[in-house]
Amino acid sequence: MDQIIPLTEYITYMLFAYLVGHVALQFVPETKKPQLKVSKQSLLLAVLGIIVFSFFPTLQVITFFSPEGLFTLTSYSILTEFQIGIAWLYGSFFAVFLWMVLYVEGSKYIQAVLLFIMIISIGYASHSSALSFWPGLLSHSTHFLVITLWVGILLHVGWLSQSSAHWHSFLRWFTPLSIIFVMITIASGIYLMLFVMTPRDYMNSWALPYGQMLLLKHISIIPVFAFAFINGFLSRKVKIDKDYDPKKWIQAETIILMVIFFVTGVLGTLPPPHQVNATVLQEGPAAWIHVLLGQQLTAPFTFTLTPVFQGSLLLIIGVIFLALIIVSFYKRLTPWLALCFGLLFIVAVYLGLMLSIQIN
Repeated sequence: MDQIIPLTEYITYMLFAYLVGHVALQFVPETKKPQLKVSKQSLLLAVLGIIVFSFFPTLQVITFFSPEGLFTLTSYSILTEFQIGIAWLYGSFFAVFLWMVLYVEGSKYIQAVLLFIMIISIGYASHSSALSFWPGLLSHSTHFLVITLWVGILLHVGWLSQSSAHWHSFLRWFTPLSIIFVMITIASGIYLMLFVMTPRDYMNSWALPYGQMLLLKHISIIPVFAFAFINGFLSRKVKIDKDYDPKKWIQAETIILMVIFFVTGVLGTLPPPHQVNATVLQEGPAAWIHVLLGQQLTAPFTFTLTPVFQGSLLLIIGVIFLALIIVSFYKRLTPWLALCFGLLFIVAVYLGLMLSIQIN
């Protein structure tokens, strides 16, 4: 079950992004977006998928507290008294209504309201909401809404658009909007991080699986900025080269965002490190940390970054890979090569940071 949950979380996030992108783009005039082809069947399946896959975290709690079976009083108690169970019940309840509205092709306003309530249910089930209800609920819901809007819109225009018509008009409004998305995502992400750790424990948390995933998530955001910068200026390219198809660059950006979604899915299944040294003493460090550090890790400890040849070299290589993403665009190379540079940047910077750690 522990291995399945991150995958189901990732699928849930992607299905939400697909639905949010579809609903959001309904509010955009046809002259300000590429022509899209979205089947009703895919939308209905996405809603059903959210109901099924969002149940797995609740199922994990049920199997932990009720090993004798699903249909027990303990299971009923988890569904009606635990936040994770209540969130799934309410989210599924409104998902059924959303399914019906989509089936009859009902009002886009009703679709938006129902989908927003489903997103609130995701925030209600979050770690931050359990720690501090209203601040945690609002910050997590806002973070989730903004990232699904960003990914969802890119998912539709990058993978489901039929042509590049109206692309310049689309970029004129989406580029400043994406900048706002980035700012809100960073602000809400930092606020959520402060729920589970203090800033001075951020580097120390790298000893734990939660900290490792958080670091990978933060590193992965950087190449997204590079692709967002490129795609934000594609309107100039479209003007001078009518045969240029910008969709593949959008697709490359969405793939990096999908990587972040997967890491976020894994992150959501890990216990947050409120006290890093105490957690290491109780549960031990991440399984691979000994290999990366080259020595055993025992608490109490403090991580600091110290310049070493191997680590510094990898960090420089990472910066080169990041620059090559921009170079790939100006040299009109395939965006899939730029995507490889983005993934290699993540690997190089991660290893560079790990090799630069000094244990005190």
